[in-house]
Formats: sequence, structure tokens, C-alpha cells
Amino acid sequence: MGKHNIKGGLWNLLISLMALVGGVVLVTATGTGTAYAVLFFMGVGLMIAAVSWVHMLLANREQLEQMELEEVSRGHDGEALFSEGDVLPAKRSREQYEKWGVPFAAVIIFLIQAWGVYYIGFNKLPDLFDKIEADKNTLFMHQGAQYAALVVTALVGLILFIRGQFASNYSRIEKQRLLQPASDYVLFGAYLNFAMAAMVAVSFKDQRVDAYVGSVLVFILAFMALENFLSMIFEILRPRVAGRRARLLYQSRLVGLIAKPENLFTTAGDVLNYQFGFKVSETWGYRFLRERLGVLIGIQIILLWLSTSIVVIQPSEVGMKVNVLGGAAKPEPLKSGFHLKMPWPFASVDRYYPGQVHSFIVGLQPSEAFDKLGAPKLWAAKVGKDYDPLRESGFLYFMAGGSKTGAASQTPNILVASVPVHYKIQEKKLEKEWLRFVNPEKLLENIAYREISSFFLGSNLEKLLKTQGSDANKKVTEAIQDRADDLRLGVTILFVGLGDIRPPAESPSNIKGEFSEEAGGPQETGGGPGLELSPTTMVQAVETRFANLVESKANLESADEFRKAEAIKKAAGVEQVKGLARVEIDLAEVRAKGETKRMESETGPYRAAP
Repeated sequence: MGKHNIKGGLWNLLISLMALVGGVVLVTATGTGTAYAVLFFMGVGLMIAAVSWVHMLLANREQLEQMELEEVSRGHDGEALFSEGDVLPAKRSREQYEKWGVPFAAVIIFLIQAWGVYYIGFNKLPDLFDKIEADKNTLFMHQGAQYAALVVTALVGLILFIRGQFASNYSRIEKQRLLQPASDYVLFGAYLNFAMAAMVAVSFKDQRVDAYVGSVLVFILAFMALENFLSMIFEILRPRVAGRRARLLYQSRLVGLIAKPENLFTTAGDVLNYQFGFKVSETWGYRFLRERLGVLIGIQIILLWLSTSIVVIQPSEVGMKVNVLGGAAKPEPLKSGFHLKMPWPFASVDRYYPGQVHSFIVGLQPSEAFDKLGAPKLWAAKVGKDYDPLRESGFLYFMAGGSKTGAASQTPNILVASVPVHYKIQEKKLEKEWLRFVNPEKLLENIAYREISSFFLGSNLEKLLKTQGSDANKKVTEAIQDRADDLRLGVTILFVGLGDIRPPAESPSNIKGEFSEEAGGPQETGGGPGLELSPTTMVQAVETRFANLVESKANLESADEFRKAEAIKKAAGVEQVKGLARVEIDLAEVRAKGETKRMESETGPYRAAP
């Protein structure tokens, strides 16, 4: 057994310490999730380098002790002056270190890995994704931090790569078993710094890449923690055999595979040799794959990278080419067809669709799952995307104008709305007006939110619920269009739909949180009656008010119909009396005429008599 390279282990320890300092600088300068992941990896690497170095010191002491014992034994013709336990303290130290020190170090490494997975995966990354969901153009690093991160990652990565490549190959060739874990981890740390540098380079264009790269690194860290945990379990269950070397708990097979992928071919060759019964690993085809597979994969990656130079713009699209390195500072417009540009990330093409209708929702986003069911939307149903988070933050509600509740008082109303806005970017004004702004979509959404809120404040809830028609839509559309024209946004507002307006499903006490267990309300704190808020939901209150209005209107209409009926009856009675009177008059006239005729007929003979 050869002597262990103590100097190489010390170099690994010092370089790992330098890498840890570089990770601290990255976290301080950028504060990104990727930087935190690199920091935890570097912490694990420093721990492995320290444990490996101490292990090599003890192993070398044991070898020197064994050599001295052999010299003494040869000088005394093989007679032992002392018992083996008295003359081999270095061996006992190494055995005790492997029995207690190495497992303790493995537990520390596992705790660091588990802490990193918990902190980054459950605290840091969720915050990053929340910021991305709120604003896809959010910034995590300023430009100075990006340049500093590039310098640090390039310098540290280069040092780690040179040292790791040499130490890893040296450990494999010289069969330095104790030097191999730290050497592989140093090379693995170089790859991590290169990944960090690539992330920072891409972040000049889109800083959302930090969340995605950080997620991948957290997954690798979690896998390594699982590997470490299973290794400790298997080591506990492994039967002890005298004279058999113990497995190094601080050595990660995953790190070795990532740092030296060619080791996979060695393992695969051994398996194939055993399976087929002859040296498959010595055939021409296998040796060609082993020696040239990396070159072939590299050529494919280069071809894939060069393919990013070709851009195809569809007839309905307008492309804007942006050169990151040199070139025109102003984006160059690209018409439909084939175009060439510098490979990614040195140049990029942003695509716009001025001929298409774009839309967004002001207020509560509708629930797609609920819409697919085709069920009617009830006011009391708390349906919508992210309903509870918006309710807790207060962004769910709009303020409407006051409703008259007394002789001289008006009470403002709260409502929930989901207002779709459809617009189209004017192609002739795309470059001169729309692209003048960093985030024109967000600006247009803010304009729509402002004008819709202003319209709500100018109308009370009762009016809004009654007049959800084309006139209100047209008024708000014109207001948004006028404001967009004032700012020279270069868009045409096509439609604004004020159809989904409803009162909140919560009560005033729930909205204000007066009766929550956390805050405590007037009933718990002894507040006066004037400070108490109604526990009745606003939906019930509005429905009750509308029901009373409908009932009152129905009663008024019934009373009016009754009055009309009575008037008709009264008018019909008068006409009947008049008709009877006319009949009596006519009868009296007829009787009078008949009497006159009778008397005339009687006076004739009387006058004719002598």
C-alpha cells in the first residue's frame, strides 16, 4: 500500500476553503437562490476535504508505525517485545476515527444538505416564484452584482477545475482512495461555479433563470442528502468482516459520476464483460464510444447552439432583434421570413403579435375549472383564481360610490369584479410607441385598473348591478382609450366587459377582521355598539335590499292596477246610471207622445159632434 498524498489533501482543503469564501461573496453580492445553493455545496465540500485530510494523516501514521514495527521485528528475530495493542496506537487511532469520526462527519454533512434543501427549497425559492408570478420582469440582481458574480465564478471555477481535474486523475491513476472524494468534489465545485456563471450571463436578459437553476441545484442537493442517508443506513446494517476496508461515508457516488462521467463506462464495461463472458470493453466499438462519445455529444451541443442563429418569423408576427454584445443599441425590426442573428445569448429576438387580440382581466381571475363545469355563478360562491390570497391582501375588492341610507348620509359600497379587457397593438405604432416602455403590458393594466376603479366610484352598487350594459362598457372603453392615447401606447381598446360585478360573499366583520381570533373584535375587547360590524354577509344584505325593492315595486304596481280597476268600475257605474236615466227619459217621452196621440184621437169625435 502506497503512502497517501498529504500535500494533495491539504491543497484540496485550502482550495475548498477558498471556494467557500467565494460562495459567501456570491450570496452577499447577489442574494440569489443559485448562489445559496452553491454556498451549501461548497460548505459540504470543505467538510469532505477536512475529513479526507485528517483520514490521510492517520493512515500515513499507521503506515509509518507498521514499518517501524517490521524493522523492530526483523531486528529481534521475529520476537515481539510488546503486545500488538501496545505497539500500534496509530492503528487504533485510525480505527476509532473510522468508527466514530467518519460517521459523525457524515451526519454533519447530511445536516448541512438537509438544511440547504429546507432553506432554499421551502423558503428562498417560493419567494422567488411568487415575485415572478407577480411580475415576470422582476429583478433579483443589479448590474454591478452581475458583473461581480461573473468575475468571482470565473476565477473560482477556473481554479477549482484545474486543481480538480489534476487531483481526480491523479487519485484514480495512483489509487489514492482517501484523496478521491475531495478531489471529485473540487471538480464538481468547478462545474457548479460554471453553472452559476452561465445563470448570471443569462440573467442579463431574463433574471427568472435564477429560480429555475436554483431549483435544479436544490434537487441535486436533496438527492445527495438521500444518498448520504441511505449510505449511513447500509453501513449500520453491513456485516463487519475482519481485515476488510470500511466504505468511505463521505464519498458520494453521484458527485463522482458528475465530476468524471467516464467512470460510468468503466462500470458499464465491467457489467458487460461479466454478462457476455468476454472482454466487451476491449472491442473497437466500445472503445470508440468511450473515447469519442463526449466529442459527439459536444458536436451535437455546438450544432444545437448554432441553430439558435436561425430565426423564423411567422406572417402574423413582428420580431425585434436585440444584440447583447455590440451591434445596434436600438432593436432591429424583422419582418416575416427567415433571418440570421448571433447565437444565443449574444443576440435574441422578441416576438410581438400586433394583428392578434390580446386580453387581460382586471380584478378577480375567473376559475377555469369552474367554467368548464358550466354551472351558474352564484354571488355567495367564493369562486375565482387565488380568491383567498387576494381577499387576505385586500386586492380582491373595489370601492363603489355611496348609497343613500338616510336623509343626509351616504355609505360607500364594496364589490367584487372580474372585468375582461381586449385590446390590439397597432402595427404601425409598435416600434415608436408600444416599445418605448419597459413593460407596456403592465402599464396598460394599471391604466385599465385606474379607469375601472374611477367608474365604480362614480356609481353606486345598485346602479352597477342594474346597468351592466353596453353604455357602461362603452364609457369605460373610451376612458381607457383616451388615457392610452395620452401616453402614446399605440393600442386600440376593443372591448371592456362590466358583466361580472357582484357584492362580496363575506360580511363586513370578516373583511375588516374585527371578529377574527387573531385580532379580537369589539365583542371580545369590549368595544361599543357603534364599533361593531354586521356579521351578515354583503350578498345577503344586497339580496335582501333587492328583494325589498322588488316587493315594494310589486306592491306599488298592484296598488296602481287596483286603482285603475276601481276607476274603471266607477266609470262603468256612472255610465250605467246615465243609461238608465236615458231609458227613463225615452220611455217618458214615448208615453207622453202616446198620451198626446190618444187625446188627439179623442178630441176629433168630440169636435165633430153637433
